[in-house]
This record gives sequence, structure tokens and C-alpha cells, in this order.
Amino acid sequence: MLSPPKKNKYIEIAEQFIEQVVEGSLSPGDKIASVRETAIRMGVTPNTAANAHAHLRNLGIIRPLHGKGSVVTDDAPSICRAYIETLFTEHEIPIIRQRASLLGLSEQQILELLKSDEAHKEKS
Repeated sequence: MLSPPKKNKYIEIAEQFIEQVVEGSLSPGDKIASVRETAIRMGVTPNTAANAHAHLRNLGIIRPLHGKGSVVTDDAPSICRAYIETLFTEHEIPIIRQRASLLGLSEQQILELLKSDEAHKEKS
């Protein structure tokens, strides 16, 4: 299989919040959008948005604050980094290995491609 498995929409939404935490645009203590706001912003049903919030709560990334909605937890940055690292090592790296093998790329060629991409980003 050459493409990653299709994710549920609520997982995709939760992962957008996770990326915002890792990037620093959401910090511990920050209030996140309500379920209703999330549903409107993402163009999904309130149930899907509620599932995304529940997923984030279950992971320990957000917590409810009585009468104030939900906020980012103190542990969220490390939890989010670990989550993304797991996705990368368990899902994305195997796909890269499979595609490299299919194309007959050596480890050296892959490293050169990564380095050339870094150089391209530095010029931008």
C-alpha cells in the first residue's frame, strides 16, 4: 500500500490542534475554540467537532475549565510532540521506505533529497 490509511474527520481536526500546539500558536493555558466554533470553522457537524475535542481530552491535550470551555494542558506540548513522532515513525517512515525501495533509491540518495529540500527551504 503506497498511501496512508484514510483518517476519520475528527482525527484530522484534532491533529490540526496538535500541530498548533507544537508550532507554538497554542500554548498551555490557552482557551481553544468551543465545539460549536470548531464545527463552524471546520465545516463539520457539531458531533464531529465534539469527537475531536473528546479525542484531545482523552490524549491529555486539553481539559475542561468549568464555565470557560476547554484549555490547553501544561503537558500538551510534550504529548503533542510524542503523538507526531509516533505518527512519523510508525506510519510515514514505512511509506517512505516502501516508496524508496520501489524507486530503487539508496539511503544516500534519500539523504541527498532531504538535504536538497532543506537547502530549498533556506532560500525561500
